[in-house]
Amino acid sequence: MIDPAVAGSPASANALPAPLLEALALHGMTRVHAKGTLVVAEGEPALSMYLVHEGQLRVFVSDEDGREVQLNTLGPGEYFGELMLGSQVRTATVQTLTRARLTMITRPEFERALAERPDLAFHVIQHLIERVRVLSRNVQGLVSMDVYGRVVRLFNELAVDLDGQRAVPGPLSQQKIADRVGASRSMVNRILQELAGGGYIEVGRDRILLKRALPKRW
Repeated sequence: MIDPAVAGSPASANALPAPLLEALALHGMTRVHAKGTLVVAEGEPALSMYLVHEGQLRVFVSDEDGREVQLNTLGPGEYFGELMLGSQVRTATVQTLTRARLTMITRPEFERALAERPDLAFHVIQHLIERVRVLSRNVQGLVSMDVYGRVVRLFNELAVDLDGQRAVPGPLSQQKIADRVGASRSMVNRILQELAGGGYIEVGRDRILLKRALPKRW
C-alpha cells in the first residue's frame, strides 16, 4: 500500500493570485496547524473562512455511521469556508494532511474585503461556479459508474507526466482512493492488485505508474 502521508504540491488552478492572497491575509489571523488537525467540522457554526499558505488539507463529509467520502484536497493559495456567506453551518469537515499555515478571516472582515476588491469578489464567484461543476460531475459519476470506472476516472484526472512517464503522484493510500470514489478499501485493494497483475499499473511508495492505457471495463 502506498504511504498515506501527503507531500506538498504546486498551487492549483483554483489558487488565488499572490497579490489577492496577500491582500486578503491582512484581514485575518495566521497560525500554524499540526498534521491531523480538524480545522472546521461539518455541522458546526460557520463563522470564518481560511486561506492556505502552506501544507495540504482534505475536505470530506461523513454519514451517521462515520463513513467518509472525500470531496477535495486543498493546497497553497487555495481557500475554504467561503460558503459561510450563504450558510450558517459548515457543510463539510476540513482536516490537515500535513503541517499547515492558515489565515482565519471572520465573516465581517471577508465581506469588507469583497467590497473593497471587486477582483477578489469575481475570483470567489468563479471559484464557486467551478466547485458546483466539479461536485455535479462527481455525483453523476457516483450514480452512473461502478467502482472500477470511478477509480479509472480518478487516476486519469490526477495523472501527470513524471520523469517521462504517466503517473498518479502521491503518496496516496488505498483508503484515500476509496474515500475519493465512495467505495470500500477492500474493493480498491482488489482493483489495484488486478491492474498491477495485468501489467497496467505499478504501485510505488510515492506514485502509481500508469504503464498502459487502463481498460474501460474490468
